This record gives sequence, C-alpha cells and structure tokens, in this order.
Amino acid sequence: MRVFVLVEPKFFAPPEMFPTLLDGFAAWRDAHRESMESFEFFAGGGGGFGILNVPDEATLNRIMVQYPFTPYSEITVRPILDGDTALGQWREIMSEMMGGAPGV
Repeated sequence: MRVFVLVEPKFFAPPEMFPTLLDGFAAWRDAHRESMESFEFFAGGGGGFGILNVPDEATLNRIMVQYPFTPYSEITVRPILDGDTALGQWREIMSEMMGGAPGV
C-alpha cells in the first residue's frame, strides 16, 4: 500500500520542547526508513511530505501515531497508485461507460 503523506505546521512547538521533538523525529525517521520511498522537506518553510510503502493500513497507522510532531501538525494521508495503472483504469471504465466506443 503506497500513500502520500503531507505534513504542514499547524501550531508552533514550544521552543523548550523543540530539541526533544527534533531528536524524536530523527529516531522516528530512522525507525521507519525502510517504509519511506520519499522523505522531503519544503525549502524555506516548515513541513514536508513523504511517500510510504507499507503492507497495510494498520502499519501506516502505527507509523503515523508515533510521529512526534502530530500535535503540532496538519497531516493529510492519501493512498496513491502508479499513474499508468490509474490511466489505464480510467480509459477502461470510460470505454465501458461509452459502450466500447472506438478511441475511448
């Protein structure tokens, strides 16, 4: 199961907690590195995104529950699939809806 995870700051973390949160974040990243196809920060600002590849939704939930910045973040998780696979499915569905019309 591949998912896109977008993390954007929602609240400022208390400055005195930030070093501990940052250490926790680095440990979280190391613990889940194998599941992350992509791990990115937004240049010049807070937040970032990743693409995770996990076996199931329970594993995804465990990873996200352990994320140290959860209380301070707006998190969006979206399942994703290969674009060519999705395009093929859309073409197939549209062809079926149009009664198998040529070129659709």
